[in-house]
Amino acid sequence: MTSDNSKLGHASLARAWARSNALVRRATLAARFRGDAIRIHPSSWVAARCVVKVCGGGTIRIGKNCEIHPFSMILTYGGGIEIGDNCSLNPFAIIYGHGGVQIGNGVRIAAHTTIIPANHSPPADAVPLQLSGVTGKGILIDDNVWLGAGCRVLDGVHISRNVIVGAGSVVSRSVPANTTVAGVPARVIKVRDTKGQS
Repeated sequence: MTSDNSKLGHASLARAWARSNALVRRATLAARFRGDAIRIHPSSWVAARCVVKVCGGGTIRIGKNCEIHPFSMILTYGGGIEIGDNCSLNPFAIIYGHGGVQIGNGVRIAAHTTIIPANHSPPADAVPLQLSGVTGKGILIDDNVWLGAGCRVLDGVHISRNVIVGAGSVVSRSVPANTTVAGVPARVIKVRDTKGQS
């Protein structure tokens, strides 16, 4: 009987600790991003040494149970960035907002990956590059995607469900579901059935 009471006591303490931790995390996130158009679920962890910033307008929304690691960057540049639940952004990975980025649930983004939903307009002799403007179609990444280390995902791309992108790949066109892609530019190297088998 004592051991049952002890288990109940431990479970009760664990629940109280989890509630307290969620309150502290919510307060910390609210203070850190006060006044910005940034919404982060309190169950998500955002490292102190990452950059999450609205610049030039736009919004950022990060769902439940995400991990935003040190030295990663999320910058809107006028666009909206939405990250679903159970995602991770590893060190030195960068997401820009420009034309908009939508990331589904369960997406793993490895270190040094860059997601860029924008292109510079072509320069001319009379108009230097920095004044030629920027276009942005946006990027959509569906659920259950793994972007390997050092990937580059370019504007206008849709990466479908259950995709693996090999390390160092440049994704310049849309990717079908249940595939593995790799290379520069990224090409399909493996197609998996819906159960994840080769």
